[in-house]
Amino acid sequence: MCFVISMSACTSADKKTDTPETDTIASMKMATDSNVITAAIDSSHTAQNSLDWQGTYKGMLPCADCEGIEVEIMLHADSSYMISTEYKGKDKKEFKGHGKSTWLDGFTIQLEGIKDAPSKYFVAENTITQLDRSGKKIEGASAEKYVLTKTK
Repeated sequence: MCFVISMSACTSADKKTDTPETDTIASMKMATDSNVITAAIDSSHTAQNSLDWQGTYKGMLPCADCEGIEVEIMLHADSSYMISTEYKGKDKKEFKGHGKSTWLDGFTIQLEGIKDAPSKYFVAENTITQLDRSGKKIEGASAEKYVLTKTK
C-alpha cells in the first residue's frame, strides 16, 4: 500500500503544470529567417513605465586626475532632476545643477543642460549607470564603477 502511494506521488510530481512563467515562455513566437532566430519581445514594458525610477541615486565615479567624483542625482516624476558633484582629493570643485530630464528610448534618460560631461544614464532596478558621451555602456574592468545606487 505504501509503495502504491509513493509511486502515485512520484508520477504526479513529474506532471508539469502551466504557470505564468511557462505560459510566457511557451507563448514566445520564434521566427527563423536566414538562420537568424528572432524572439517576439514585449516592448511595452520599459524602465520608464515598469520601474520605480524616481528617487535619489549616489555613487563615486572614476576621475582621471582626482580620487573620484562623488555624485548625487535626484530624479523626479515631473521629469525634473537635481545633480550635485564633488571632486575628491582636489581643490574644492563642486557642481550643483538642475533641469529637465528626457527619456530617449524607455531605458535611457538624458539630463538636459549638462555640458562638458556625460549626461545619459541607463535606468535599471534601483540603479542608474552613466553612459559614455555617445550614449553607449562603458565596458571593461571599470564598467561597474559607473553605477549609481538608489538610496531613497
